[in-house]
Amino acid sequence: MEDALSLDVFTGAIADAVPTVDRNTTGQYGDGIGSEDEERQVELLLNHLREMDDRYEEINREVPYPDSSEKCDLVLPNGMPIEAKLIRYWRANGDPEPAMYGHVFSPFHQNTLLTDARRLYASEFSGLSGLLGLFYKHSDDDPETVEALPERYTAGEIAEKIVRDIEHWYGIDASVCRIAEFDGLQHDVHRQGAAISWSIENN
Repeated sequence: MEDALSLDVFTGAIADAVPTVDRNTTGQYGDGIGSEDEERQVELLLNHLREMDDRYEEINREVPYPDSSEKCDLVLPNGMPIEAKLIRYWRANGDPEPAMYGHVFSPFHQNTLLTDARRLYASEFSGLSGLLGLFYKHSDDDPETVEALPERYTAGEIAEKIVRDIEHWYGIDASVCRIAEFDGLQHDVHRQGAAISWSIENN
């Protein structure tokens, strides 16, 4: 079995867990994991991984940064800190979520994917750190929705945009670690997506 400590393997394990967790989740805004909030999704997925493999018991949640009172979402057993974010542009009723773009890409707000990267880079965590995005989209068999989407609305394009934006705003080197897709989910809106991870060389 592959080493559960690496960001690459962890990303794949998260994606593999999504369909199973989805089938067993009765959500507040429709069955399935996709409409749950970020904290709940991370909790459900990590709990499932821990049931399947004892090594995931060693992943810690809400770990204080070494140099501040802020907390990091996850720390792998090898010490790698990971900040997680939802990348989900529709509400459970199918309406657009206009705040989501800023929640992911804004360098001007707190706790966005970009500012998480900056905080990890400047922290006293040693070695590599990581970002994990839980990306959701409508099913490809929804022609009305898919036709209206920009062609670049894909996990791969978003993953590369994050890398470019981190470099643009902060001069920090980041790279896409893994894109692990999942599909066949039960929610009417949040039907498929990917777990995306990025690695960052700490300062």
